[in-house]
Amino acid sequence: MLRIRDNQINIWESILPESVKTLPVELAKVDEILNDPRFMKPFFERFNTKRGRPTLAIQTYLRLMYLKQRYQLGYESLVKEVGDSITWRLFCQI
Repeated sequence: MLRIRDNQINIWESILPESVKTLPVELAKVDEILNDPRFMKPFFERFNTKRGRPTLAIQTYLRLMYLKQRYQLGYESLVKEVGDSITWRLFCQI
């Protein structure tokens, strides 16, 4: 089953100051594009199924793959960098 977003409540939303929660300009522009329902429509149509286990939220996956491609990271490096960066975690909606 395809999940578009992870709707889990995030404690960071209430703890982090506003200055930390703002994304850099580049990531803010990409965030705006990825939040557009027109962009997500093909993914929803292609991967939406009633069978199987729920997937990783497609929004999170696409954001991770953007960071991987943009900064030319391997999977292990991507996981480490996202784990170390609050900004990247907020961008990926983790």
